[in-house]
Amino acid sequence: MALRYLNDVGEKFVRTDRKEMVQGITKACGRVVVGETITYRQNLIDGVSNVELLKGCGCDMVLINHYDMDMPMMPGLASSKEGIEKFFSLWNESGSRGAVPDPSVVEGEFQDYFLESLGFGRTLADVRRLAGIQVGIVLLCMEDNGKIPPALLANEENARRAVEHGANFISLICSSEVPTEELVKHIKAVRRGFGEHGLVKAGKMQAGGFVFQGKAEEYMTEKEIREIAESGADVLIMPGPGTAQGFTVETVKRWIDLAHENGILAETAVAASLEGADPETIKRFAADGKMAGADLQQIGDSVYGGVSSPENILAFSQAIKGVRHTLRRIALSPVRGGSKCEAFFRASDDMPTNEGEPL
Repeated sequence: MALRYLNDVGEKFVRTDRKEMVQGITKACGRVVVGETITYRQNLIDGVSNVELLKGCGCDMVLINHYDMDMPMMPGLASSKEGIEKFFSLWNESGSRGAVPDPSVVEGEFQDYFLESLGFGRTLADVRRLAGIQVGIVLLCMEDNGKIPPALLANEENARRAVEHGANFISLICSSEVPTEELVKHIKAVRRGFGEHGLVKAGKMQAGGFVFQGKAEEYMTEKEIREIAESGADVLIMPGPGTAQGFTVETVKRWIDLAHENGILAETAVAASLEGADPETIKRFAADGKMAGADLQQIGDSVYGGVSSPENILAFSQAIKGVRHTLRRIALSPVRGGSKCEAFFRASDDMPTNEGEPL
């Protein structure tokens, strides 16, 4: 059965492959919403991970930035015993394992908040199962310089590990200062490691404070887009119209048209803190991205706690796919969409109420 980005959730939605994702996004006609969060930032709402929050505001996919496969964490989930031992041992010069302190030393309520909310040891697969939507990570297009954790680097081995952690897609993002041949080299390596398990997204994004020296239309060239497509990328990432100096609807549309002509999808992003604009401006960004022809639109992570404001995410989602489809994504239970749904109903039949009667 075909993958439907506006209808599916849970097991059917997250257990998919590259071909199904490309087909599903294409058939969604520009209505796929991508949220972004930062793995080490505190979750915005206590007791809820930012991935669940983004799903609850209408996002179909979530990009998790700075996710370290050697040291996974997912704020909003309870830490695992292994995660506590591993994280805390790194702060201990003796090298001994981390441990939960006695309540007479560290107050129990503080421990409950700290350990039950920072999600030490929790993985993409854990939060993907809870939210029932597709998740992905960023890998950095750079070589090992001894200053960046090795698990964050874009290479074949880390792409293989991303599959094991539950990634549905991998995003490779760099600034326009990085030579295209460097980006292409990393795309090829990640494609080899990720195989047909999901999407490889790639492109150049402006960073906060970065000034593009040149004409906006030269930010990406036709040759660069063709090389990115030929290297194995499924999606070309770019700043959305109005989110960088000189980036008009016409300029971004030209890049999107070139991506489509080269057989790949296009994703526009509202980033560089503009995800913190007022809701009306967010709606304008969304509408302009749709007019430019974007297949997916992403809203960034720089407002509160490594995530945009719920008001802006909702406005973004509604502008892209309307209230009906936004509310459906919000309301869909992750137990739908597969064998788990029937198992849930069978279990419910045997679940007693307070009066001892079945539900």
